[in-house]
Amino acid sequence: MELLLLLLSFFISRKVSRKYLFSMAIILTLICFGVLAYSVIGVGGWEGMGLGFVTISVSLGIWIGTIIGAIKQKKGY
Repeated sequence: MELLLLLLSFFISRKVSRKYLFSMAIILTLICFGVLAYSVIGVGGWEGMGLGFVTISVSLGIWIGTIIGAIKQKKGY
């Protein structure tokens, strides 16, 4: 799942402006933090831990793809 989001963020980053790209990444990261808080407080137990792990992986995938795409966009590849 992280690889899919990394590739999606990378391809989107090549098509849109950097300002929009980082705004989108910040909004998605805030959503991930909200889901993470819900997984700890609302779900709890092993299910909450699994949901939290997936959320952290998604957030990492979003930011890795965004940063790589921004670097590639800057260099003009």
